[in-house]
Amino acid sequence: MNQTLELLQRFSEACGPPGGEEPVARLVRDYLGPFCQLSRDGLGSVLAEKPGTSPRPRLMLAAHLDEIGFMVQSITAQGYLRLQALGGWTPSLAPGMRLLISGARGEVEGIVSTVPIHHQGDNKKEVKIEDLLVDVGAASAAEVGELGVEVGNLIVPRGGLAILNRDLYLNKAWDDRVGVAAMVTALLELRQQAHPNTIIAAATVQEEVGVRGATTAVEVVRPDAAIVLEGPPADDYPGLISEPQGAVGGGCQIRLFDPSIIVPRPFWQMAVRLAQEKDIPHQLAVRRSGSTDARVIHLAQGGIPTLILGVPVRYAHSGTGLIHRRDFDAMVALVTALIQELDQAAVQGLRCPSNTTEAAGGG
Repeated sequence: MNQTLELLQRFSEACGPPGGEEPVARLVRDYLGPFCQLSRDGLGSVLAEKPGTSPRPRLMLAAHLDEIGFMVQSITAQGYLRLQALGGWTPSLAPGMRLLISGARGEVEGIVSTVPIHHQGDNKKEVKIEDLLVDVGAASAAEVGELGVEVGNLIVPRGGLAILNRDLYLNKAWDDRVGVAAMVTALLELRQQAHPNTIIAAATVQEEVGVRGATTAVEVVRPDAAIVLEGPPADDYPGLISEPQGAVGGGCQIRLFDPSIIVPRPFWQMAVRLAQEKDIPHQLAVRRSGSTDARVIHLAQGGIPTLILGVPVRYAHSGTGLIHRRDFDAMVALVTALIQELDQAAVQGLRCPSNTTEAAGGG
């Protein structure tokens, strides 16, 4: 196994639902600690600062540590667990899913119960999170307690890497461990290279429950510009849309718009130019839904030029997703090229121009 694949596997298989990101944070510290100055903000986001040849501009890279998961909401008398969702789940995908519960005595395996079709009859109904039960092999609430499982324990899908057709990687949590892995890989590649700025890699917490970590991290970092690295949902499979903008294997996705941000045109045009000059596979996306840490970052401190790059994830926000190695390599190459380009003059040119003159002439 090569080093990049090993890094991707380690990050994707680490347990890190919202509020329980420490195993993933520890990996970030292990990789970046030897050459970056590490700190934490009050919510637990990891901030890794790497000086370049100039203290300004301060360039924030942001990728969120957390994955969608669950919390134990209650325990039934018969020994089943009820769930509270952490992040956006499609409830119908959960039945039959294998889970790992972080208990007081270590990890406990469980499975989301499902009624076999033989016993369903005509009683089929819409699946809701509050109706799901998790079977941990216990026959009573007391047996659940003996396993070290209690209300408030955090839960994630059970991971396991599989490689399909050489270059497609199947595992849990690609949203957004693929972004975290790309951020770490880019800094490792820049370890011995000059760059005309100071990089602050922000591995943020609690994105899946309301971009909370980015809200606090940006206050601490106080960047001049920001690049968010994400694992957005792919849109290239049959029956979805006819013009995919997030095709698996199509290259690094450069986002121009989603309902939470209009990316500054000079910023995404710079990304496109560099991708073209360096033959980096890329695709442009105007998203009709969704948001990222950019939602709060670009509004901080009077406005911060913010770009969003992505590795499309097929089957995102489910127990297992699929990414293409080509897209990951393209995102690392593009963010590295951007870092080397973003000096003080370049960042100054990223800000949206004033509309005053145009508005005055529109009488």
